[in-house]
Amino acid sequence: MSQDRGAVELENVTKRYGSVVAVDHLSLSIRSGEFVSLLGPSGCGKTTTLRMLAGFEQPDEGFIRISGQYVQGIPPYKRDVNTVFQHYALFPHMTVNENVAYGLRQKGVNKSDIATRVAEALDMVQMSKLADRKPRQMSGGQQQRVAVARALVNRPSVLLLDEPLGALDRKLREEMQIELKLLQSRLGITFVFVTHDQEEAMSMSDRIAIMLDGHIEQLGDPETVYEHPASAFVAGFIGRNNFWSGVATEHGARADDGTEFVASRPEEDVPNGQGALAAVRPESINLSVERPNDTNNAFQGTVAGVSHFGDVLQYVVHTADRDVLVLTPRANASRLYAGDSVWARWSADDVYLFSSRQADIVLAEADEVSDE
Repeated sequence: MSQDRGAVELENVTKRYGSVVAVDHLSLSIRSGEFVSLLGPSGCGKTTTLRMLAGFEQPDEGFIRISGQYVQGIPPYKRDVNTVFQHYALFPHMTVNENVAYGLRQKGVNKSDIATRVAEALDMVQMSKLADRKPRQMSGGQQQRVAVARALVNRPSVLLLDEPLGALDRKLREEMQIELKLLQSRLGITFVFVTHDQEEAMSMSDRIAIMLDGHIEQLGDPETVYEHPASAFVAGFIGRNNFWSGVATEHGARADDGTEFVASRPEEDVPNGQGALAAVRPESINLSVERPNDTNNAFQGTVAGVSHFGDVLQYVVHTADRDVLVLTPRANASRLYAGDSVWARWSADDVYLFSSRQADIVLAEADEVSDE
């Protein structure tokens, strides 16, 4: 395999639909054999980007290279890519075998090679025993495997996946996430995966491109985008966060409700006295009935509700100004109940600070996604 096979590069790519800019001067390099997810809310440009890679859309500006070759104007069937869609588009009148073999027959591959390659593809996705079944005789997960086999049988250098797990129930979706990642690791094929599900992207990807309004807000491995979000939008979109508006101080921020934040990593682009956003993740907050000696990075409130999620307890702590979400491992949790007065505390290492410029727009986007 050549060094470039499976490498993908988008350079200053723009796509417009009338006056709407769907993708805005986007640049992205994907290494051969890498699993990269395009993650973001509806309308952020992720599916349009995938469709341009597939050849279903053409960029208005910029360049796309796949395996070292420019692909502008090259139709989908002549590109070294294949696409798996959310609705698998299997032919209902054909068996599994016939569905997987269809593309090879269209290309004029000889029968003996077709039989060998179809068998290999079905074996990859553990569907050999169901080769004679038709789609209506299979579960959603089985149909998804067939769709992947049909894409892989052409031996593409890049597999494009457009929310392929969206039609599955939660348990099956989680199982297929593991299977797809293991399959990608074993084959070494470049996967470009579109999703709006942050947990899906976090569990499967080598890197995640978080998109908003047609551009990439942040590109990085899952740990980096979670631990070091580049913007308030990323902080609100990846995982969950509690946000406080206020003003920047020398050591952090003072929230409008009076809460004092001391940060171990104050942001250089948030000058003292300027508007700021402070954020603390729910799992970073500790609850206690005792007043702390230092009330920086702390506030007093009342437990408004307790929810049980397996080995995690979720508390909602109410103050006069807000409700704050707290996640605590059950093994470490104190016995707290609705109505209890508590102090919430966190460390300086757990405080994120952002400029409040355009904060209302950014946080509104994150809130909209979290409600889906």
